[in-house]
Amino acid sequence: MILSTIMFLGVAAPTTPQIAPLSFEAGKALPLTQGQWSYFPTGAGSMASYGSTFSLRCDRTTRTVTISRLGAEPAALTIATSSVTRTLPLGGRVLANDPVLDAIAFSRGRFLVAGGSGPVLAIPSWPEAARSIEDCRN
Repeated sequence: MILSTIMFLGVAAPTTPQIAPLSFEAGKALPLTQGQWSYFPTGAGSMASYGSTFSLRCDRTTRTVTISRLGAEPAALTIATSSVTRTLPLGGRVLANDPVLDAIAFSRGRFLVAGGSGPVLAIPSWPEAARSIEDCRN
């Protein structure tokens, strides 16, 4: 009985894809994370979110954008785009003119988000993210 339990645990495969180390090229093999982009204005700026997994929140008063993995424990996030891979400060808050925001907006087809709990997210590069970023710059 103990032997069969050990064997069962030994053959269990991960159910979510991971990439180590995180790279845009390796991430091309990942399926896109389920969801749709949405954009809406807020009292202090705007927010673009991808399903229930990811968001970019513009705060015009501080000219900052907060990048978050929704529903996950606070953790440092690593973003991989077609032009840059970078780990963000804890809390994901960057200045509106930070180059990582341009890299997200102009990434070729997708960008990746790792960190926190759960699998690497493969998020499509759509205009909603760029719109929220631009809200903080204007």
